[in-house]
Amino acid sequence: MMITEDYKPVIVVDAGKVLVDIDPDAVLQELSKRCGREIRLPLPGDLESLFSQVYVGKRSWEAILPAINSALGLSLRIEEWHILWCRIIKAEVPGMRLVLSELKKDFRLVALSNTDEVHWDFALHTLPIFALLDGWVVSYKEGAAKPDPALYRAVVERHCNGRLPFLYVDDIPEYVETACSLGWQAEVFRDANQFKEEIERRLPNPDTTRQ
Repeated sequence: MMITEDYKPVIVVDAGKVLVDIDPDAVLQELSKRCGREIRLPLPGDLESLFSQVYVGKRSWEAILPAINSALGLSLRIEEWHILWCRIIKAEVPGMRLVLSELKKDFRLVALSNTDEVHWDFALHTLPIFALLDGWVVSYKEGAAKPDPALYRAVVERHCNGRLPFLYVDDIPEYVETACSLGWQAEVFRDANQFKEEIERRLPNPDTTRQ
């Protein structure tokens, strides 16, 4: 792989549990407290379906909040729901901002994430690691979610000049398997050190990576 002034290879990263830690229990605990009974995953079937529609942009939180309130016996306003929903997002994954900062000189950084508009806007405006991204493909804008190959193709077409990414990392093996089936180099993410090692393993002679 050669890095030139005209082309930087693309590293593709998932967001949740790769860029930022997420904790669904934080929301479940608050919902349990508010409705006086324990709320667990998976959610009731109807709610699970509605949440999935939000993640692919077919419904908005405003549209399904009445169903959430009815199912859980609550009377949340949309502003309250947005604040509560964003409690899922915790701190940046340790070490990842430093690693990505070092890589940005020679690589373009693109996120590929299943997410909704509220979480994505919150992350972009709150967590500095997201400022390192050169672009992203997110499910709520695409009308589809990983492992749908359409999202992977969108990355290649929009951010890789039709080439395959240098590397893709995701914490979910199924999504990595889909990438591999499309010819991508991909690995299951464990931590920042392992991620850096995967990059270095693909650059056996760093002195030849820039011309």
